[in-house]
Amino acid sequence: MTASTKTTRHTARRRKALAQAAAAMLLVAATAACAASSSGVVYSSDFTAGYDPRSLSAAMSRAPLLVETYGSPAPGQASEDVARASALALREHGPSWLPRNYTDSATDAGNGPYHLRIAYGLPKAFDRQLLCSAGMSVQTAEAARRQGETGSTRSVASLCRGETVLGVAEGAPAATDIASEGFAAFVGRLGRETMPRRNPVLDDDCMFRFCD
Repeated sequence: MTASTKTTRHTARRRKALAQAAAAMLLVAATAACAASSSGVVYSSDFTAGYDPRSLSAAMSRAPLLVETYGSPAPGQASEDVARASALALREHGPSWLPRNYTDSATDAGNGPYHLRIAYGLPKAFDRQLLCSAGMSVQTAEAARRQGETGSTRSVASLCRGETVLGVAEGAPAATDIASEGFAAFVGRLGRETMPRRNPVLDDDCMFRFCD
């Protein structure tokens, strides 16, 4: 066997290996895309310099984080059922770096410094910065609905300290059945975007990698 033949075969094997690796990467990407599309999409997030991940983690180690919900993904869903499903979804799919300590009971949460609010089916004109306000209610949100505006899948989660918004994320679920795995996965993703491991405002490195 000549040297040129060996080189040709080596090149062919290398190309085959590269092709297989590329195919595997495409399969992973396609699987991730399918998972995202089946649960929904989170299309924006924002933070203030006051978001302190270590303080949040410490607080959740002492007491559960209160999850308060407004509205529902679909008509006819009881508010207590939506709140319960959201808290359970965060326990299962929420940020992996945080304690899996969430509750929809204000009594169980006590007087912790933080609470997480999630609003479903929001009107397009609703200002998400109002989600942490003391006057937040379903009626407050509905007041922003324009005449002729029908149902919406717009969902917003805000991490609050008092009435201050520390982190906020917005998206839309693909599944509106609160008992479904797709809905649970969406809520978990919304929570991960709202409560990342590092504050993207203070950590420039977060602009180039995932921080949850």
